[in-house]
Amino acid sequence: MKSYLIPLVLLLITISCQNKNSAPLVLSSNGNINTITVVMTDQLWAGTIGQAVRDMYAYPAEGLPQQEPLFDLKQIPPEVFTGFAQSSRSVLWVGIRDQTNIRIDKNTYAQPQTVAVFTAPTPTALTEIIISQSDEVIKTLRTQERAERLRRIRKSTYANHGLDKKFGFTLTMPSAYKTLKENETTSWFQREIQKGHINLLVTTTPYDEDIVFNQNLEKIIAQHDSIGKAFIPGRLPNSHLITEKAYEPYIYNTTFGKKPALEIRGTWEVQGDFMAGPFLQYIINDKPNNRNILLEGFVFAPSTAKRDYVFEIETVLRSLQESR
Repeated sequence: MKSYLIPLVLLLITISCQNKNSAPLVLSSNGNINTITVVMTDQLWAGTIGQAVRDMYAYPAEGLPQQEPLFDLKQIPPEVFTGFAQSSRSVLWVGIRDQTNIRIDKNTYAQPQTVAVFTAPTPTALTEIIISQSDEVIKTLRTQERAERLRRIRKSTYANHGLDKKFGFTLTMPSAYKTLKENETTSWFQREIQKGHINLLVTTTPYDEDIVFNQNLEKIIAQHDSIGKAFIPGRLPNSHLITEKAYEPYIYNTTFGKKPALEIRGTWEVQGDFMAGPFLQYIINDKPNNRNILLEGFVFAPSTAKRDYVFEIETVLRSLQESR
């Protein structure tokens, strides 16, 4: 190499290294879905502060046949919160400090990441903060966890479900789902799991404003049972899926885009057989198209934890995108 080119090469290498060094390295976050890393001293975790965290974030998830926590909690002391632990996707940092601190930070140590920081000078004040802020933190974490679950689903999706052509909208579901049964107005998809199966049902009904705006429980249950009778048979003759009679489902107002909707969480059973499990249903008020859209998922997995299966259903159904 000619001597006058050497300084130029060295200059280019230096500039390149400076550009690389100027861009901070952003780590990818880690952790199981619906798991919170709780950074708190062992003493606080064993006392009323730790109990307040457990009460707010690990209470039983709704609509499941057995008790399962809303979030799994992994407590570690502050001095251990380094390295790999700092890359946890969901972090709750709680401590006794002279100054009160209430904030929710995004992507502090990794991306995507939510870090909720709560400090106060007394245990009583800290407990009040944990309780008062829990709704906002849970809302933020659930939105983040759905986004993460959807990101993982998009690595391998079931594209030939035919919903776009039939209904004018699409869902993003894992490639493990297969079309089990369908007709002109309904599509039923199923994914086999180790001890059962997860099911997705998509259908439409004539427009009925009363169901959504008045949360008409009688109509909701009757409609759910009629769809089960018409489309979801049990293992035995003359058996079919119905809403479990012993417990009323939980009902919440929600939206899909700008369209009002209901979220229904409850348990199903099979009339004439011994089968049961959780279901999640959305009823969407689709007035522009003169119809109600029904999206439902239900799980059959005896003697198995079902929270994360229902969360998968929620993520898939919430992925609805209209195409017309």
